[in-house]
Amino acid sequence: MVDSERNLTIHEAGEDEEFGAWLKDLADLHPDDEGHKDLVNDHHLVLVDEIGEWIGGVRYSLRGGVAHLAEIAVVPHERSRGHALRLLNALEEKAKEQEAHLLEFWTDSLRSEPHLQSLGWRRVVSRPNYFGRRTWHLFEKSLQEAV
Repeated sequence: MVDSERNLTIHEAGEDEEFGAWLKDLADLHPDDEGHKDLVNDHHLVLVDEIGEWIGGVRYSLRGGVAHLAEIAVVPHERSRGHALRLLNALEEKAKEQEAHLLEFWTDSLRSEPHLQSLGWRRVVSRPNYFGRRTWHLFEKSLQEAV
C-alpha cells in the first residue's frame, strides 16, 4: 500500500542513530497477543586488565529465559590464556542472575567440542549450508539444577 500524501522511506539505521533505543521503548509498550513482553535485550560483558585496557568480551541477548551468545572475542596477544573460558563462566553467572534457564550459541568450528562437553555444553543441531554456506552447529547448556 502506497501512501500518496506522504513520502515514506526505509533505510538501514546507522550505529550513531538512536533508533534501536526508540524501537525497544516502543516494543516495550506492546506485549504480544498473549500478553507477554518477550523482548530481546542485548548485553555486553567486558574483560579488562589492571589498567582498564580491553582484553576481550562477549555480546549476548536474553529472551524468554534463553541467553544467546552472539559474539565472543579476545585480542590476539592475550589468546590461549583462558580468557574465553573466563568470559563464558561470567556469561553463565550473569545469565543465572537474570533467571535464564538456557545458554546457547552457534559456531562453525567443532575443535572445542570435547572441552565444551566437559563443561556441560552439548551440540543440539548441525545445519549444513547455513551462514556463509558453511555448516554451523548450535550448542546449548542448561542452567537448571539437575533434579
